[in-house]
Amino acid sequence: MGDSLKKTRIEIVLLFILYLFILPRVSMEYDMGFWREWALNIHRIGLANTYNTSINYFPVYVYFLYIYDLLQGTEINIINNINNIKIFFVFFDFLPLIVLCCFRQRIFNFKIPYLYLLLNIAYVFNSMVWGQIDCIYTNLAFLAIIIAVYYPVLGASIYILALNTKLQAIEFLPFIIVILFYSIRQYKTLLLTIVSIVLTQFLIVLPFILNGGIAKLVSIVTHSVGLYNRLSISAFNFWYLVNNNNPYEIVDTDKWFLVSYRVAGLVLFSISAVFIMLPFLIKIWKHRKLNLQPDKHFYETLFLGIGMLCLCFFYFNSEMHERYAHPIIIFFFFYGVVSNNYKLFILASIPYILSLDKCFSYPDGYLPIYHYKFIYASKIIAIWYTLTLVYGSYLYYFLYKKESVGVIIKTGSNII
Repeated sequence: MGDSLKKTRIEIVLLFILYLFILPRVSMEYDMGFWREWALNIHRIGLANTYNTSINYFPVYVYFLYIYDLLQGTEINIINNINNIKIFFVFFDFLPLIVLCCFRQRIFNFKIPYLYLLLNIAYVFNSMVWGQIDCIYTNLAFLAIIIAVYYPVLGASIYILALNTKLQAIEFLPFIIVILFYSIRQYKTLLLTIVSIVLTQFLIVLPFILNGGIAKLVSIVTHSVGLYNRLSISAFNFWYLVNNNNPYEIVDTDKWFLVSYRVAGLVLFSISAVFIMLPFLIKIWKHRKLNLQPDKHFYETLFLGIGMLCLCFFYFNSEMHERYAHPIIIFFFFYGVVSNNYKLFILASIPYILSLDKCFSYPDGYLPIYHYKFIYASKIIAIWYTLTLVYGSYLYYFLYKKESVGVIIKTGSNII
């Protein structure tokens, strides 16, 4: 065990160093331009005055920009070395595997073939090439959920960090609530969890309280929906299959049958969320009632359920960016770890990397194959996402059916 753990640590550290060494100098200049401008603003007027500028991201990323400023020291370094901020993003790509593979702990007792994930270009492209922060909120939410199974106070605090990174982390809220319901068994733990949530949130916004930043931050939160009021911002999802026109050119408040596109997307997502959450609620209720420990089937349902919820969030809602499919990769990977079935992980990775590359530095892209020049490339990717959704739904139904059969058999045995 000791030699295996040491080998794992060495491999992960060496791969991290390699990724820093080959970190692409190209990036999505549109996004990187904002990072450069915001870092300069923070450097000039200080962290506390951040929200008196044009910045419209949540506080956790502001802190990373501030740390970047401190490391660079001067404005010329901040400007010239802005690509190095991707080091933070790459670190968060590695963080879940560092936590679960490099330390002796009881959080997750399954053998993890971590190279399957770390060598998956679909997983690291968004951080290493594009230079976006989706890995931060995704992997904080992942750690929050898996840690909350045993340590609800810590898990809740980590989830607040995820929620203060990007509003998209709200898609994990149903599962974090259910997990906390399972793991919190005493009033003392409930009280500590509430205190940890409030305290974490207070500490995050503390620097901005006395400078009018809270009002601006609240405004950013409340105006996040509708900020890019397009039916789809290059998220090749359901709306690319039901519209002949480009969804990017359709305002999501326009009518679609009897309601707006935005409402229709929310309704479709809500319906799918109910079907996803019900099997997991049944599973959690059984485990809590019988005081059962998490088992293989528990984690299969957890990871597959969250991955499917994230996929439906991306697939049905309006105003989705292509990058918002990012969470499905890590959750489908860990479903593969537990079930030893990586087909869904592979199936989901392909349309995600194709969509990222299609939108990256258009029309040149990054990959050597100009796949996006194929006729109806957008619809092909949308169909691929649809197949992923169908196959994932089949696997989830099969899990639920297996659980139901197990309950009947056990109940029958007890009667006999």
